[in-house]
Amino acid sequence: AVAAVCDRRFSLLPAGVTAVEGEFAAGDPVELVGPDGTAVARGLVAYGAGELPALLGRSTRELGLREVVHRDDLVVLRP
Repeated sequence: AVAAVCDRRFSLLPAGVTAVEGEFAAGDPVELVGPDGTAVARGLVAYGAGELPALLGRSTRELGLREVVHRDDLVVLRP
């Protein structure tokens, strides 16, 4: 997911999310963190913290859902 978001500038999909921390609502700014704990991007999330755990690792095609963070609402922090 880090390579897709940072290198290829794709949206963050549910399949790329491995964990959710903190409390937030849909539309809030969130920090996207890589496996090493480093922040790699920030963006506006499409789901609240309570909705995301059920979506982790699942395909958008399978679920018929939108992106977790759309690329138009995303700022990459690392080059």
